[in-house]
Order: sequence, then structure tokens, then C-alpha cells
Amino acid sequence: MGSSRIDITQLRVIRFVPEDDGIDVLPPLRRPLAVVLAAAVAVVAASARADDQPPNKFNAHGITFSYPATWLELPVNYAVQIGKHLWIDSIGPPPQAPQPPPTNGSPPPPSSQPASPSPNLVTLAAFHVSVAITKKNIGRYKKYFAVTIRQLAASLHGQVQSGPTRVNLASLPGYAFQLTAQLADGTILENHVVFAFKQKTEYFINCQHPQNDPLAPEIDSGCDQILRSFRPTK
Repeated sequence: MGSSRIDITQLRVIRFVPEDDGIDVLPPLRRPLAVVLAAAVAVVAASARADDQPPNKFNAHGITFSYPATWLELPVNYAVQIGKHLWIDSIGPPPQAPQPPPTNGSPPPPSSQPASPSPNLVTLAAFHVSVAITKKNIGRYKKYFAVTIRQLAASLHGQVQSGPTRVNLASLPGYAFQLTAQLADGTILENHVVFAFKQKTEYFINCQHPQNDPLAPEIDSGCDQILRSFRPTK
């Protein structure tokens, strides 16, 4: 029987050989796992939308999905990136711009200042992987996913709450996890992370929000909408 081997650098798994796989392969997970530390920096002035509009539609990079009408595609800062993504996008509720204090009893004028960084968002990315992952062989990598996410959570001072849970994203096989991460200011982020594969393309989705945040139900609902409507187009 083959043996498992894990080489760890700075608490990140960089190599793994499954016990039932005698072939030495590069890991299928090479992604900006620190998207759990992403922060949107959009300006609220650009976000006026009606709540009764139909859902937005994302159609790019060979995938399509719907998301809430009030959400925007957001410019985002990523604290750390691991691996080279093919593409990466983030969407979510518009961050709220800070309001200036009222003057002389008059209502404050609309703010033109950039909104404060917001961790309420969904990040999607794609990566090329070195082996084709299919419904038939994805189970061989379950231990790899579990070790990777456990190491990730530990490096971010969080913990894995659930997973790996076998899921299908449309027809694409994958795994899902729930985990927490702690920001430098002590904020606890809750993350719903999904990996799905189309042969040698890995799709990564992370839905994140601060623990007990008022926008948490909206992020969870929007995340469900994205996952239900996600489809490859080619």
C-alpha cells in the first residue's frame, strides 16, 4: 500500500499523495485560500438599485449564475494569494459609506468618501489543476481536502465547523466546508467554502460574513442562490 505524505510550509499543505493512489501528483488545490480575508472596497454611491428588480446574471469565464439584484461586482483586496488563479471575481452587498456628522441641525450631505472595507461578500475563482477530477475519482482526494482546510483554518486562528461534505455544483463534483477565521482586529468570519471540478479546472467559491453580522442572512441567501444557479456554459 502507498503511504500518505504531507509537506507543510507555513501551515499550508503543498503536497499530498492519497493512500489509495500510488501516483505522485501535484495537489489539486492551489488557490487564494485567504479569500476568507477579502475585503470589498466599493463606493456606496455606485450601488443604487431597486429591491424589486429581477436577479442579476453573471455570465463570464465559461460559467453562469444568478445573484441578488441589489448586489454588485466588487473591487476587492486579498490579503494573501496561494497559487495563480485563471480568474477571480467578488460580488456582494454594497459596502456602506461613512456618514459625516450633522452640522447645525441639518441632515448630513451624501458622502463621497470610499466605503469602509466590507467582509460581507462572495468570492469566486478558477484554477488549473494537474489531474482531472471527476465524479469517479474525487473520493480519493477527500482526505486531501480535509487536511488542507484544517490547516487553513488553523493558520487563520479559526476552526472547521463541518465538512468535507460531498456536493455537486450543477453536474460538477465537489466538496463543501464551513469554517471560521479571525481577522487582525479580532473579528470572526464565518465561511462557506465550496470546491467543484470540471476535469482539470477547479472552481472555488467562498461565501463569507462576520459572525452575528446583520447582513449574514443576506449573504447566506445570496450564496444559496449562486450555488443553485451555477452552471458551466462550455
